[in-house]
Amino acid sequence: MSVGKKDEDQLVHRDFVYADDRALDAMITAFRSEHEQRHGERLAMHARRELGRGKVRISFRVVEPARRR
Repeated sequence: MSVGKKDEDQLVHRDFVYADDRALDAMITAFRSEHEQRHGERLAMHARRELGRGKVRISFRVVEPARRR
């Protein structure tokens, strides 16, 4: 391991087809929740790429769970 080099983020990609921003937000929330339940990993939005009208590819990065004090 070299000093000062950050580990690469683990990414998860998902394409969504949506009618409006509210619907997209609901789909993203549902996907993140389902992923956490199935894989035990929390996701944070990393990037958003428009694929055309009403289509988008969202990249999520896996984040460490919050630590309790």
